[in-house]
Amino acid sequence: MQETLSKQELRELVEHTIDRRMEVWLVQLTDALIGTSEEDLPLQPEFAASLRRSLEQARSGKGVSLDAFREQLGR
Repeated sequence: MQETLSKQELRELVEHTIDRRMEVWLVQLTDALIGTSEEDLPLQPEFAASLRRSLEQARSGKGVSLDAFREQLGR
């Protein structure tokens, strides 16, 4: 027997998947930009700090809901 997801369950699944993908992407970006040879890259300290905060927020589940994100964009 096959189960059907409710709209809310589907939405939560999609949001979780996107959040996880963004976390992976941010880790890859951070590794590429500040991972191995930080002194060789002209990276602004504010940008590096912002990336680190974003990673911590993603890991702790302090992400923004899709609705809140859309509201911030004015949609």
